[in-house]
Amino acid sequence: MSFNAKSTRRLLLACVAASALGCAAAPVSAAPPALQASATQAYDLPAQSLEASLQAVALRSGRAVLAPASLVAGKVAPPLKGAFTAAEAVRALLVGSGLDLMATSDALIVRQPAEGRDPAASTPEVSSPPPSQEVTVTGSRLRGAAVAAPVNIITRTDIEKTGYTEVGDLIRSLPEDWGGGQNPGVTPGAALTGAGNQNTTNASTVNLRGLGADATLVLLDGQRMAADGDFQAVDISVIPLAAVQRVDVVTDGASALYGSDAVAGVVNFVLRKDFNGAQFSETVGGATEGGGLEEDYNALAGTTWSTGHALASVEYLNQNEIYTDQRAFTAGATPVNALLDPQSRLSLFGSLGQDLASWASFHMDALYSQRETGFIWQGTPGSTIVHYLTNVRSYFVSPGLDFTLPGSWTASLNGTASGTHDSIPLFYSGGRTSLAVANTSDSVEFSANGDAFRLPTGAVKLALGGGWLSQSFELTESPAAPQAASRQVGYAFGEASAPLVAPDETRLGLNALDLSLAGRIEHYSDFGWTANPKVGLRYQPLPGLALRATWGTSFKAPQFQEEAQPLYAYLYSAAEMGGSGGGTSLLGYGGNADLKPERATSWTAGVDWSPPRDPGLSVSATYFNIDYQDRIVQPVTDPFVALSDALYAPFVTRNPTGAQIASVIDSASAFYNVSGMTYDPSQVSAIVEDHYLNATSQTVQGVDVSLKQHVALPLGTLDAAAGATWLHIAQKLLPGSPEQTLSGTLFNAPTLRFRGSLTWTYGGLTATGTLNYVSPETDTNVTPQVPIGSWTTVDGVVTYRWDQLAPRLPGLESTLAVINLFDRAPPFAKGAGWETQGIDFDTTNASGIGRFVSLTLKQRF
Repeated sequence: MSFNAKSTRRLLLACVAASALGCAAAPVSAAPPALQASATQAYDLPAQSLEASLQAVALRSGRAVLAPASLVAGKVAPPLKGAFTAAEAVRALLVGSGLDLMATSDALIVRQPAEGRDPAASTPEVSSPPPSQEVTVTGSRLRGAAVAAPVNIITRTDIEKTGYTEVGDLIRSLPEDWGGGQNPGVTPGAALTGAGNQNTTNASTVNLRGLGADATLVLLDGQRMAADGDFQAVDISVIPLAAVQRVDVVTDGASALYGSDAVAGVVNFVLRKDFNGAQFSETVGGATEGGGLEEDYNALAGTTWSTGHALASVEYLNQNEIYTDQRAFTAGATPVNALLDPQSRLSLFGSLGQDLASWASFHMDALYSQRETGFIWQGTPGSTIVHYLTNVRSYFVSPGLDFTLPGSWTASLNGTASGTHDSIPLFYSGGRTSLAVANTSDSVEFSANGDAFRLPTGAVKLALGGGWLSQSFELTESPAAPQAASRQVGYAFGEASAPLVAPDETRLGLNALDLSLAGRIEHYSDFGWTANPKVGLRYQPLPGLALRATWGTSFKAPQFQEEAQPLYAYLYSAAEMGGSGGGTSLLGYGGNADLKPERATSWTAGVDWSPPRDPGLSVSATYFNIDYQDRIVQPVTDPFVALSDALYAPFVTRNPTGAQIASVIDSASAFYNVSGMTYDPSQVSAIVEDHYLNATSQTVQGVDVSLKQHVALPLGTLDAAAGATWLHIAQKLLPGSPEQTLSGTLFNAPTLRFRGSLTWTYGGLTATGTLNYVSPETDTNVTPQVPIGSWTTVDGVVTYRWDQLAPRLPGLESTLAVINLFDRAPPFAKGAGWETQGIDFDTTNASGIGRFVSLTLKQRF
């Protein structure tokens, strides 16, 4: 058969972007391609989905199997039993599917057959595939390299089993993520290290390890998105879930690869591109205890042709609120408060790809979203009622060019323009004001990727690149002058991967050993230079068993709000701040233009096991350790005990001089006397400095464990999946300060999260049951401290493809999802109501929605 580089490059562009099999089922080869091509393995696979069978062949053989999801969706593979090479096994599985196989020395590629070609015909191996056929997975910039960092890939199939309709719900369900900080349903005051919830836009954010939403880098098809609001984190709810092909979650520091914000890890949303046809879906759901009615409508249409692809998606969501008086456990709260805020959202997404020549291709992603939401809050009966009405507009446009260069090299030129604009009218007792927050992020990046040279053990892969990033922020609170800040970043990076020991399946104890090195240097216009290295090692003692380790440094640039916020001075009575002896105290509060970046040193050690005799089983475990320094905080988290708590002594100046008092007031943009006394400098007994500082250090350590198992049953198949994260976070306010344990305490990440599921598939029926567990906590907001109970919920999702029963209804699918099946109420926590009376549960670790039932109808043409 003739080999057409142009056509295979097009195929891989679709596979890389949209094929969960092509990325999730492309493990590092257990043997050199020449050995893999002829090696036979024993298979005993039942009749099951074609996707599951292809995954099993990839896991068992160690060969990359690339299959666009649109081709294998809904197809059933016949049983497979006997000894086969990987190519023979895939061909046997494709019998009757109407699909064809193109086998290369590096990959087995499932495709539509050429016109007039017999799909069952044998396809010879090809010696040298074009380099674009190798897959790049988030966590490395190298094509086809062994990735030492822990990566959790959530496929389209995984997404559909959850029953979720929004990206935020999907991410918050992961054990590695924490639902605190800037997320829907989190009450004001629910905080990590004193940073209260500022989510006036009803945004959803990623918060890996509970380190804050700004410590996880979020990418859309590998490109940065602009932050939302003044909390400076990406709002992932603008991404329509129906347009997502897979989600790559890298739970390791990655600043050496991607720059700022990747302290806790990276989450990359890979969008669908290889979709052929049209799909319409409608979801209607609500809480059985009342409120929360949700309507979600989605249309998706796409096509591929010989030289490119096009796809468009539109989603409309309308969701009603849930008020506190609709739940028995929050009946004591003022009824204006909501456990879930209302919102309506329109999201538009488009993707286009086109070959321009045999050596160049163009691609572009575009996303636009508009959301309207509201927020009403009253802390206690009779207190001020605050009412936000918010309109959020977001956009993302990312065009790019890919080039095939001589030899094994390829290159890319990508540009991104992204921004958010929040318009927030604010009403309160006796008045109103208006807030507006705008964020932008624009970038251009060039990179090249290929084999640098060959060692006796194999090729050394190399990626080089550089770029420019411009970000801006503006907050306007009428009628005050706007707070504005911007930064420009120039950067260069490199990554290399070398096989220290050539793969050999017959050499027990030393099957393969790979070393990876990465480094990045950047110059920031607001704080100067930073450089970050990373080292990775991946060792395979036996086929199916891999040991891996990483070490590297990461950093996070200061938030614009932390730098640009004006300084304020507040005069309180000394007694209000925990003092004695009368008089007043002065509180300095606000931003700091001299902040340094936060820095972290991270290392991981893990093991991945896929036993050759059981290709349906995979087990993974990873230990992680993060030493996070120079964390930016307003150190006095509770000003009302600032003069009595020894923890805050380093930030208190007692018996200040007149010059010190004058310095605080003169540097402030506004001075507020809330003491009830006449201001008299001679009566100021203390100054409390609470502007942003590089003060806190944290140590974060824990273990991630995951397991997947596929089992054939007399009737259908059973798939089991489980994941758990044990986490310990300790914090010091300053060197020498006492260490505090944050994990497992109120309004912080839990010590243990677990999620396990069982999925039974029989014909057109798929049923999934999921168990979610959050470990007990300690209520640190009451004296004496008391325990908070654990929280366990069960979800159920049943999907049926009607073409199995009614051939006259091809492409029709219905899904019934029940979240929190047994309607478990959140555990009681009295201290949680310290700022919002009557909401006595930890809204960062439990939900007040209760049982939520939804029905989805999906029709594909």
